[in-house]
Parts: sequence; C-alpha cells; structure tokens
Amino acid sequence: MKTTTGYSGIQIALHWLIAILIPLAWLSSGGAEEAWDGLEKGVVPGFVPHVALGIAVLALVVLRLAVRFRRGAPEAPGVPGSLAVKASTWGHRLIYLLMIAVPLGGMSIWFGGMDNGEIHGLFANVLMVVVLGHTLVALYHQYVLKDGLLRRMMKAE
Repeated sequence: MKTTTGYSGIQIALHWLIAILIPLAWLSSGGAEEAWDGLEKGVVPGFVPHVALGIAVLALVVLRLAVRFRRGAPEAPGVPGSLAVKASTWGHRLIYLLMIAVPLGGMSIWFGGMDNGEIHGLFANVLMVVVLGHTLVALYHQYVLKDGLLRRMMKAE
C-alpha cells in the first residue's frame, strides 16, 4: 500500500463521519430490535435508523478503503518493525474488518432473514471496545507522548 506524509481532506472527513456514525448505530440497536419484533408480527416498520446507519457505515468504509488504496496513508509513528508499529497496523486492520463485518452481519439479518443477531451484537460490542482503545491510544500519543499524532486527522496535507 502507498504511504504519504499525511491524510487528505476526504480521508479526514470520512474518518470523523464514520467515527460519529458507529456509536450512533450502536446506540440505536434497540430500535432495530423493536422493529424486527414488529416485523415478525406482521407490522411493516417505517424508517429504522439503526439499519440506515449500518448501511451508511458500510458504504463510507468501502469509500474510505478505496481512497486509502488509491492515495495511501502515512506510516505508523515509531520504529518500523517494532511491536508498537505492528500493534498499530493490526489494530487498524481489525477496525476495518469489523467496520465491514458488523454492517454485513446486520444486513444478513435484516435483509436476509438470518438468525445471527447474537453474533452481530457481539461483534458490534467488540468493534466499540477496539474503537475505544484506538481513541485512547490516539489521545495518549497526543497528550502524553506529544508527538502530534492526532493532528494528522485534523489537518489535510
């Protein structure tokens, strides 16, 4: 994958938009459960925010990956090959995997009628924990290490 010195404006916008949509989708899951229960009783639900948010997350993540593969991304800070850099690389890969798998799992329930709600919920919770860890590490870099890492996601280069 290509590397650059910083993120583009579109990469930054997609990052923050997805960062807002994921917790909103997670928080709105109860509404989807209620709508699903109604659907099973023959009541056709109207707009279901959880489903719409999940579809939006998936679409934006696919777009974000396309931009990333085309433009590249900055290298992880630290000594190349170090445990910290490897953890950063694999942490980002896990986030991307979950940002794709969780909405696909939800779509398989909502549109495919599959009975995998417990797995979908578990993976959604894992995504939230991994995102929280990602956030804490970014704040650690910014305010403890003072290496300006967070600034990379604030100002386009």
